[in-house]
Amino acid sequence: MGSAAIPVILTFLLVFFTWQVVFSSNRDLVRARAWGELGRRLLPFAAIFGMAATLPLVQYRQEVWAPYVWAGTFGVVLMAANLFSVPMNERRASRAFRKRDFAEAATLYQKLVERRPLARYWAFLGAALGAGERHQEGVDASTRAVEIDPKYGLAYYNRALILTQMGRKSRASKDLKRALEADLPRRFRTAAGRMLEES
Repeated sequence: MGSAAIPVILTFLLVFFTWQVVFSSNRDLVRARAWGELGRRLLPFAAIFGMAATLPLVQYRQEVWAPYVWAGTFGVVLMAANLFSVPMNERRASRAFRKRDFAEAATLYQKLVERRPLARYWAFLGAALGAGERHQEGVDASTRAVEIDPKYGLAYYNRALILTQMGRKSRASKDLKRALEADLPRRFRTAAGRMLEES
């Protein structure tokens, strides 16, 4: 195996790990059979796969400009794929949540729920409502997420946070245990485990 194979191997490793990240963070869409939404989320992966597949074609070209055109083209394709991979209202809602504008985040997540009632959008709505101190509404939205997808761990986790704020620690502990048994991203899994130890 020569040194020319190293970029190809590294690119295919990048594709493999990207696929793992995309799939692991979107299992709820597979369970919901929301193929259109899943397809959108896979756009960056498809762009990276296209980049990896065309690398050998560019690698052996004699023209000096070929790698630059290839890199520039795929740079634009990756940015466009990333932009279109998440609905604009979801981006706006996430941005509002990060800025702690929970009322705006809740309004935007409510629109997402009305358009596409996925467990993830109900869970995000519950988190925004809970963070905005609309606790019972947050619990109700999180419960709706659990009803839609009982394996979506983030719904249990969000509901546990709200229940803790409401002083209902016993029920919050049950939700944290359910979250750990369900499909929950690693950073939330660590936080849930820590919260259970403290309670």
